[in-house]
This record gives sequence, structure tokens and C-alpha cells, in this order.
Amino acid sequence: MQRLSKICVAIALPLGLAGCPSDTDNETNADDTGADTTDGSASATDSASASASASASASASATDSASASATDSASATMTTTSVDTTDTDTDTGPPPGCVDGDDPNAPRMELAAEITADTTLTCDTVWVLTTATFVRGATLTLEPGTTVVGANGSALVIDVDAQINAAGTADAPIVLTSAQAKGERQRADWGGLVLLGTAVTNLPNGVGDAEGFADPPTYGGSDAAHDCGTLQYVRVEWAGFELVMDNELNGITFYTCGTDTTVDHVQSHMGSDDAMEFFGGAFDATYLILSGMADDALDVDLGFTGSFQYVVVHQDPGEPDGNHGLEWSNGPDNFTAEPLTSPTIANLTFVGQGEGGNAMKSIGYNIKQGATMAVYNSYFTNVTGPGATFQDQATLDVADGGIINEGVLWGTHGAFGHQGSGPYTWTDGEWADFLLGQDGVQDNVDLGLDGTWTAPNLKPAAGGPADGAGVTPGSLEATTYVGAVDPNGDDWTQAGWINWAID
Repeated sequence: MQRLSKICVAIALPLGLAGCPSDTDNETNADDTGADTTDGSASATDSASASASASASASASATDSASASATDSASATMTTTSVDTTDTDTDTGPPPGCVDGDDPNAPRMELAAEITADTTLTCDTVWVLTTATFVRGATLTLEPGTTVVGANGSALVIDVDAQINAAGTADAPIVLTSAQAKGERQRADWGGLVLLGTAVTNLPNGVGDAEGFADPPTYGGSDAAHDCGTLQYVRVEWAGFELVMDNELNGITFYTCGTDTTVDHVQSHMGSDDAMEFFGGAFDATYLILSGMADDALDVDLGFTGSFQYVVVHQDPGEPDGNHGLEWSNGPDNFTAEPLTSPTIANLTFVGQGEGGNAMKSIGYNIKQGATMAVYNSYFTNVTGPGATFQDQATLDVADGGIINEGVLWGTHGAFGHQGSGPYTWTDGEWADFLLGQDGVQDNVDLGLDGTWTAPNLKPAAGGPADGAGVTPGSLEATTYVGAVDPNGDDWTQAGWINWAID
């Protein structure tokens, strides 16, 4: 396995990558520009300072051949990083030995368009994506505290025969963000993180083409346990863009990742499309922060049957395209295709756009195309649009017994209703009665979450309406409270690995 450490001179943003060479590769650029990665020419005073890229065929550069050999030898065996499960309340900056990813003078190294050997990215260098970088037939490991930045049109893609091992810690999160300087970042600065697996989807042949690529990779198969890798204490920021309508990249996209995939303590922040989207597959994800996205927060499609617990969705009140907190879809062409999309979510806190928001967009959740779902112990407030909607008769046909809405507290929201033109066998009023009449549901509840968009307070008061209001959430971890944060426990949403800033 190659262990890639600091090798190239510091470069200032905007990117000037001539000093950080890469191999030429014909992989299609994620924004359909067709641009290839171009070799840079690194100057060197002697043969000992040979240039290197992060491609599979490259070795780490060093100041002399002896140190290069030592680096390769030391990294011959992959080590597993233990995960710190203790959150801290303040961000104290980069851990010892790691660079600050926002420092324009930090050393930087360009990643090549293809990685085909086990590779480790170290935290003493900022790693730069300039195109769609595909990991194939290998494991890409990111050390705790590592920063990866993406230039326009870039993305990081973990193909079906590869894995990502991104196990950060509470004090040393792994950050994938925009290559633009702090204060100049915008949504769609880069394409985000894509994980492809071979678990099950309900597409006709069990295989599909990934969205957002002119030459798309494929996903899907029959390996229900397929391990796409590990994401722990990871932030993905300012990512996602639309190639054409309904063909886009998100903050993080999971294609048929199976039950052996590990996802916890992950934030998708300020994305231009969905914060996270799931196409088929099944795994459990916990402790998620989905903030400032310009479309849906959790978008689930094509037979996904996994679960989510301890989730915060916080919409940006200044982003009118912030859409559904949850959108569950079965399949656009066959509403009865199996496996049915049937996610379970518990302990969600959804804070919508609030007063002045887009009444056609800021919606708690939308179910369509015959999908089923279960929502437990969750709180929705500041919902400018309808609290919850259905979109077609196929969804109503499976609603009785297929749509569970228990232990849910509703704060401010618009009327429950429908999207689409019908005709439907239920009125909007009957839909509202169906949801509000389930076990443990209360309407017009104020939990007193009085924070702001960039400094939220997501912890309900002890002894208040959320405390003791939980129901048994199916097979998920039992809690006695509603929402993502325990009224009587630590507020994990204020930990230092989370970023609420918008710069």
C-alpha cells in the first residue's frame, strides 16, 4: 500500500497545480467537460526529489531516496484507525501533525484521475481533486484530520470493486470540501463523494448507471452485504451539481451499498442538490447532520431498505430550493418493483426554512411511487410548506400498514396534503387524519429550539414535551425521547467535528 505524505510545495488558492504533478488519464470529467488530467512538471534540484502523484502507479516523493524507502516500508501493512466515540464541544484546530485545510500556505498535492492500488492520504497535506478521481480495485484510506478539496467539475468516486476507509475522530474529522478559499465557497463548487456497490436494487435487471457522469459507472447486483467502506466523523461540504435535469451529483451518493457498510457521525453541508441520496442497498446510518442543502436532505430510491437514527436536518432559510426533509421513492417506471423502498428513521429533528421560506419547497417529508416507510420519535418544525405529502395513488395503496408515523411531534407546518394531480381515493384531510392519528403523535408542539441557522439549539428542555415521549422504534435503538438529541444528555450536535458556518 502506498502511503502518501507531504511532497509538494505550498500553493495558494485559486489553484496553481503546476508544482503538483499527476498522471494523464482519460476518465471523463464529472461536469461533462471531457477534460483530462494534465501532467504537471515539478522542478527538482536532483534526482532525489523526484515528482509523484497520488495515482495508483506513483510512489510518495521524499527529500531523498532513503526517506522514500522508509515511507514505503512503513506503510506496507494497512492499519485500522480506532474511532473516538467521545464528542468534544469545541474545535481546537487541526490535531498535532495535521495541516489546517483552510490555510492557503499548507502543502498540497493533486490526486490523479485513477487510483488502482491501496493508498493512504495523510493529514500533513491538503489533497486536491481536479477531475473525477475513480478508486478501482483498491482501498483508499484517509487518516484522521485529513482534508481533501475539490476543484470545479471534480468528484471522488469509490467504484464497486473498491472501498473507502475514512475513519476520523471527534477531534480529528476528515473533511472533503471546496478548493475555493474560505469566504469564497459556493454550492456546486465540486461534485462530492460517490460510493458504488453491488447490493440489491429494484431496477429491472438489478443494475443501473450512476447519475452525474457523461460516461457513468454502473452499480447493483446480488451481494446484500456489499461493503462500500467506512465513513466516520466525516464532513462533505459545498458539493454536488446538476449535469442535466434529474441527473446530478449530491453531497454524498450511495449506490447499492450493503449491510457491511459503516456510516456514522457524518455531515453533508451546503450542497447544491441532495445532502445524501441512496439508490437501493441496505445499511444503517447514525448521527447524521444534513444542513443547508439546496434540495432534499435524505433522498431514498430504488429499493433501499436500510435505517437512519439520530439525524438532524437543518434547512438554510436563505435557500429557497431547500426541498423535502425526507423523500422516499420506489421507482419511476414500476411502482410495485421489489424490493420496495422501505427505510426506517428514528430520532430525527427537522428544522425547515421557517417564516418567509418557500411554501412549495420546505416540506417535512414526501412519499411517492409506492414507497413504504417508518418514522419514529421525530420532530418537525419551521416547516414552511406541508408537513407531509403523498404524490400518487400507488403510495396510498400501501399506506395502511406500510406507512408508520409514530411518536412524532409536529411543530409549525403547513397543511398535510398531496403533490401531483390525482385522482386519489383519499382527501388531504383523510391523509392528515391517518398520520396524526397514529401512536404517540402530537400536533402544534413547541420544543423551544431557539437557536439560529448558523448557531442552532437542537436540544429540547429536560422535562419538556420531547422528554419521555418516545415509542419503541421498531428494531432500532430504543429511546425515551423525541428528536435527535436527548434532553437529559450531552448535545452531540455542538461537537467540534460539525461545521455550522457558511463560509
